[in-house]
Amino acid sequence: MPQRNRVLGAILGEAIGDALGHPIEFKKTHKVVGLPSHISSENMFTDDTQMFCAIGEALLAAPPHIDEDAFMNMLAKKFDEWRHSPLGGSHRAPGGNCMDAVRKLGAGVHWTKAGGLDFKGNGSAMRSGVVGAYYWKNPEYAFRIGGLTSVCTHNNLEAILGAATVAYLVAASIAGQSFARSVGEVLSLCCDFAKTVPFYPRQVKFGEAFSDQNPWYLTSRFGTAYALATDTLPIPECIARLMDRECIVTDGAVVPAVAEAIFFMARFHGYGESVLTAVNNSDDTDTVGAITGTIAGAYCGAAGIPAEWVYEIELRDYLIGLADRIWDASEAWQRGEHGVVARLADACEDFDGLFEDGEDVDGMASQLAGCEDEDDEVEF
Repeated sequence: MPQRNRVLGAILGEAIGDALGHPIEFKKTHKVVGLPSHISSENMFTDDTQMFCAIGEALLAAPPHIDEDAFMNMLAKKFDEWRHSPLGGSHRAPGGNCMDAVRKLGAGVHWTKAGGLDFKGNGSAMRSGVVGAYYWKNPEYAFRIGGLTSVCTHNNLEAILGAATVAYLVAASIAGQSFARSVGEVLSLCCDFAKTVPFYPRQVKFGEAFSDQNPWYLTSRFGTAYALATDTLPIPECIARLMDRECIVTDGAVVPAVAEAIFFMARFHGYGESVLTAVNNSDDTDTVGAITGTIAGAYCGAAGIPAEWVYEIELRDYLIGLADRIWDASEAWQRGEHGVVARLADACEDFDGLFEDGEDVDGMASQLAGCEDEDDEVEF
């Protein structure tokens, strides 16, 4: 399978998986069997794909391998543009925590300070696959940057590692690596987070409380997901085992959402089977569909996605054009050609100094007072 077709598959796969899950998000009104053969709300993707595309545009405008801090500033700008003028013309139930952080970015809060320290929703993992499409020639760097894109909205190590994992799995799939090897490699990267993650909140303690950060819980669930895929347990029982942590009741949280995507990818074969099973057996169906979809699309390529779904998805021409631009940029980027001219260590000389104890990041009321009230989804 040519890598160019896999890059296209990752982009289309995100949007189609998102759209397939959208109509039954947190409700089981019917079984999804595909996209309708006419233009309707059921052909529309959600905020998951909108923000995925915003990251893609930021990657193209200010590549992080040139300057990571400049990239994150560009990403803050693209997220603020999305808030005011969303792709497709309307907001599609964005997460409340995500929108809160994006409002702060728009008000001038630095990207290192806008994200919630206890935000463990799936809102950053749902959008990070595009990083893997760009950096498929170096999946480890895709892991690094995928995690970095979480910080500005979901600044907790669980969310950061979840986003990094999705970016890595997309990149490795495009590169032609087996899924089994990719899961093993990404678990190692997660375990070695002190070296592989450039930015996470050191002031948040490690522990089992919901306000803590627990990378070991994350790696155990991801590993369990892959192991369960090889068993014969019924799907509902497998999913229940991926959501057994106190206080987490749905896959709206990042760990079960990404774990489920790993499970569906490992147990089922082909884009259609993996994604349809994912959306019909999850709660946060659009996001689990989007995450499974971008990984499956990268693995199977666009040629492996049912042609009628590609034809029916909204903004198809834009998505194909974005994939072309990302492919061209990935081809132009050769490992070592530029190096990382300005890593975060250069841009932020003292990490701990970025988060002063007792600093009131939320005290931006005067700047945020004029922000309009979008139709936020009450979630993670």
